[in-house]
Amino acid sequence: MRNTRLVTVLTLVGAGLLLGPEAASAQGTCIQDVWKAHGNSQALTCTANDVTLSSATNINIITGGSCDPVTGVCSCFAGQNVTFTADFQMDLTAQTRYDVGFYIATDNDPNGDGALTGTCSANASLAGNTPAGNFINLDAAPDVCGDITGPFNTVHNPLFVNAQITAQCPLLPGENLQLPFATTWRQPGSNEVCSGTGNGTTTNDAFPGSPSKCNVGTLTIPIISISTTISVTKDSLTPSVPETGGSATYQVIVTNTSTIDVTLQTLTDDKYGNITSTHLAGGGFLAVTATGCAVGGVILANGGTYTCTFTGNVPPGDFGGPDFTDTVTACADNITSPTDVCATDPAAVPYSDVSSAPTLTKTASPQCVIDVTYTVVVNNTNGTETLTLNTLNDNVYGNITLVQGDVRSTTCGVAAPTGPGALPAVIAGGGNYTCSFVGRINVCSTTVSDTVTGGTVDEDGVPFSPTDGATVVVSVTTP
Repeated sequence: MRNTRLVTVLTLVGAGLLLGPEAASAQGTCIQDVWKAHGNSQALTCTANDVTLSSATNINIITGGSCDPVTGVCSCFAGQNVTFTADFQMDLTAQTRYDVGFYIATDNDPNGDGALTGTCSANASLAGNTPAGNFINLDAAPDVCGDITGPFNTVHNPLFVNAQITAQCPLLPGENLQLPFATTWRQPGSNEVCSGTGNGTTTNDAFPGSPSKCNVGTLTIPIISISTTISVTKDSLTPSVPETGGSATYQVIVTNTSTIDVTLQTLTDDKYGNITSTHLAGGGFLAVTATGCAVGGVILANGGTYTCTFTGNVPPGDFGGPDFTDTVTACADNITSPTDVCATDPAAVPYSDVSSAPTLTKTASPQCVIDVTYTVVVNNTNGTETLTLNTLNDNVYGNITLVQGDVRSTTCGVAAPTGPGALPAVIAGGGNYTCSFVGRINVCSTTVSDTVTGGTVDEDGVPFSPTDGATVVVSVTTP
């Protein structure tokens, strides 16, 4: 029967037939303000516990949240104001008390004194906000404020006062709304007329009968703070790509860290663009070549995850240089804001070394004397990396970059313009180093076989020793 009567009261308030919370409530003033507004100079102590505020039921959220019609669970948006109506239960633990009411701190109680000071909503029990049969006024007109009497769980104890409250939803998701309060009443002999309008200001006549006749505390309201938050993790399933470029496959995991369901809206990448479709990106070189990612209709429950993979081209890079790094962004709908909530995470793919051995060729050109001109060519077969030539040595003639022994002349290791360059010499990718030397053969009829070896190292520090040989047959014919 109590709940039915309360619903009736709410309906009448909505229709404008009763005064409702607007007439029973004064915004901005707290209990100490009202106490002093009625000519009292003492500070309230609120040490009595005759009447307390024990619960709030039949919650109806107007703005800043909602109540699930199936589960009945109510929630508000973290950090935002929530406005709601509720039936506040006031319990009596003593003999009859008069002109009962309560104050709710609507400023998060920065003073730490409940609803004694600060900004409050003041509510008195009136016929328009207390259920018929539950409301009682033991004083004669023009007194309009309700009284509380009788043992607990009888018709007038507890009283149920319907009030509209606006307060800030807790910043931390999962926390219940906390309302600092102060209850007020008057004891027998101090039950002056309570007209509900006080001294003509916005305060009312719900003030204590003495400095102790009030009670402060904090009421936990079954309205839970919620917010929209997600996280995203991106990892490369491809350990590395060659320096010449290749492709990499990435895994993306989106987790709903909210206390509510969210709908995944977009999945994008700073290098590849939209990763839910195959397409060219990054000027036509980068491309999403395969994708298992989609966002249409993807709803994530609290704690739920969405996992997908996509494959994209990776441009050429340098082994030992910067990795190829790209960042994915996931966005979901945000019930607490018109702007989607997003999260990002990068992934890096290192480059692997691509090396190829150089080649060296040598040819012999006999002269009319027993001096032989040898041509030496060191080829860099790597089209992208440089090669450094440090030495050229012959197993017969020795160091062919110097005129010594049987080396009669040489262009090897000689700086331009006489020779191709001093050693060490850097050979560009795909290029070569060509030189020649004259080696003297001191035997008139012989076969000379010798081998030249080049000492090289590529730009990644990999050494190579290419070799090649040439044979010269010398014979003297006597007529």
